[in-house]
Amino acid sequence: MNTQTEFLPSVKYGKVLLIDLENCPSQINVLNETLNEYAQVVICYAQTGAKIPLDWLMPLNEIINSGRLKIFKMANAGKNSADFGISFYAGVLMQQLPADAHFVIMSNDTGLEHVVSLLRNQHRVAERIGTKKDESRLTATSGVDTLALKKICSHLLTYKNNRPANKGSLLNSINSKFKEMPSIGGSILLALEKTGVVSLQDDKVIYNEKKMLELSLLNSQI
Repeated sequence: MNTQTEFLPSVKYGKVLLIDLENCPSQINVLNETLNEYAQVVICYAQTGAKIPLDWLMPLNEIINSGRLKIFKMANAGKNSADFGISFYAGVLMQQLPADAHFVIMSNDTGLEHVVSLLRNQHRVAERIGTKKDESRLTATSGVDTLALKKICSHLLTYKNNRPANKGSLLNSINSKFKEMPSIGGSILLALEKTGVVSLQDDKVIYNEKKMLELSLLNSQI
């Protein structure tokens, strides 16, 4: 990807997301949902191994060409290099976007609070959000390991247009995903219900996108 600083004209209002992909690699799994929520998304990375599914390439190429998505690989893969990229492009966007733009920095690095502070000093609305959650509390509530919940939620988000429509097909999908642990399927399905990711109405599965996204962002490595 190029590293040009010019951005196409943005909407007059809305949220802008800057993602530090080095410590939030799971954001790639929910990029489509993210683009539906934010007017513009900027991703900075140095050497992350996160990969974009092949069937996303054409739609994402159109979004990149429209100026709504920018992906920057830092020239040097040193420590915190992605942080410097986030800081730089936050400044670029502050100069280019309307005063009512809302800046959101996605990173678990608390050092980027300095960027948030600088944006606020310029009378901009800004915040930093992380992906770390209280995993022990979630495990106790759901009765299923956090890693398993994250894995199935990421899968359901990735294949949004091909999700199981009823309880039986969802259970079969879970069992297929965890075929090395054939006895865990029922427990995962129950955990999805307990955490509010899915609900059942006359055997029909209703998906809660927000809950699914939250669980997919748990800071565990799959």
